[in-house]
Amino acid sequence: MSLSHITSFTLIFKALLAEGVIFEPAYTVDFPDVPDIITSGATLPEAFRHACEALDLHLETLQKLHLPLPEPKHHLVVQV
Repeated sequence: MSLSHITSFTLIFKALLAEGVIFEPAYTVDFPDVPDIITSGATLPEAFRHACEALDLHLETLQKLHLPLPEPKHHLVVQV
């Protein structure tokens, strides 16, 4: 995906949240479209924060290394 001609964009990546029953941490998050990322948190808000940070850092790193961004397979449809 080339972004050289785009000044602003939004990518939507599906996040899978799993609540732990026996093991700590209580919540894990991974992204099916970005298999390099898995994160967790003791609480749901913490897991969400960690997931946002991990995805942001991963995509930023790919851009800095001039590597292609993953193509999201899930799309957000907004009707106005």
